[in-house]
Amino acid sequence: MPKVSFEKTLERINHEGNFEASVLASPDGLPIATAPSDYDTDITAAMAALLRSVAQQTQDHVGMAPLDEISVRASDHVRLVCRSFQVGGEDFILAVVVPPKQRYYRQLTNRAIRELKLTWHAMVET
Repeated sequence: MPKVSFEKTLERINHEGNFEASVLASPDGLPIATAPSDYDTDITAAMAALLRSVAQQTQDHVGMAPLDEISVRASDHVRLVCRSFQVGGEDFILAVVVPPKQRYYRQLTNRAIRELKLTWHAMVET
């Protein structure tokens, strides 16, 4: 399998899903990798971390199982979808801005998370 960077993975899912933005962020809201976008990726990463924090509090207080996706939909039907995942003991958030008519984002984000995990492992091993 050829080497893939975080940025290349994000660029690919933006292209394939017509996503308006994608960001790989830390739980603290710091962008780790981004794809070129008209969106402010620093703000997007910060909002993803805030949503993750609220989701964890909701999980704790309501007694839900761990959440792997948080989605916010605007009145124009654009969605910010945040997917939390862990690799190598580290927590990450994949945030994508999904356009109004794009309904099938889950498969692309699943594949992106798999690729991001493989990339992380390859980076750690070298």
